[in-house]
Amino acid sequence: MLLPPLNKVAVLFILFMCSQAQAAITLSSTRVVFEGNKKEASVTVRNLGTDERLVQSWLDSDRPGTTSASIPFAVTPPLAHMAGQSRQILRVLFKGTGVPTDKESVFWLNVQEIPKAAEGENILQLAVRQRIKFFYRPTGLPGTAKEAPEAVTWAIEGSNLVIRNPTAYHVTLTDIQIKADDYTSAPVSNFMLAPGDTKHLNFPGISRTSSMTLTSGSIDDFGAKNLYSTPLSSTPTHLTPLKP
Repeated sequence: MLLPPLNKVAVLFILFMCSQAQAAITLSSTRVVFEGNKKEASVTVRNLGTDERLVQSWLDSDRPGTTSASIPFAVTPPLAHMAGQSRQILRVLFKGTGVPTDKESVFWLNVQEIPKAAEGENILQLAVRQRIKFFYRPTGLPGTAKEAPEAVTWAIEGSNLVIRNPTAYHVTLTDIQIKADDYTSAPVSNFMLAPGDTKHLNFPGISRTSSMTLTSGSIDDFGAKNLYSTPLSSTPTHLTPLKP
């Protein structure tokens, strides 16, 4: 049986509640990097609202077969009570083993707010979860994360753009676009290339009869987007930073 559609007032009410819930809890960064020579990493949670909040935090992974119990990191406190207009520091601790030492590892830090139980009937409450990338970066890796985007190689093979990451770091790429004299591709939204990985993107409109230029952004440790460009051909090439 089909349910009747929501009226405009109900839709506006739900959107208002969503915006209020999203605005209550904020994180101090869009990603967390745990350097291997440090004892811990941290992120600050702020409750911008006036109501009390219960905040639950944990780590998980997108890798098949990985469970929360097998992740060698712990978030403390896993459950925190936050008064209105307050802040809480979440610390991530490492047990010392369980991740590769020759490349960076990535997990997800989840921070979920649970609002205080509302009084009365017919009250809509939302538990909003924020999910940011958590990187563990062992000591002694070759190169640096800042240099990694410029080490990635780009080449045209047929109608495919082949992107290879030879570094020990994860590289997040965004707004990839190819331009030629008679061709401009639609921008490709962001994705993350793991250490040693190769990705093929299909651009059926590519014609190698004219010169091509690729532009791309890369997200750094602070969540900022840096812009790059490179000429494209069948020979692998590297990105060059664009001047602001």
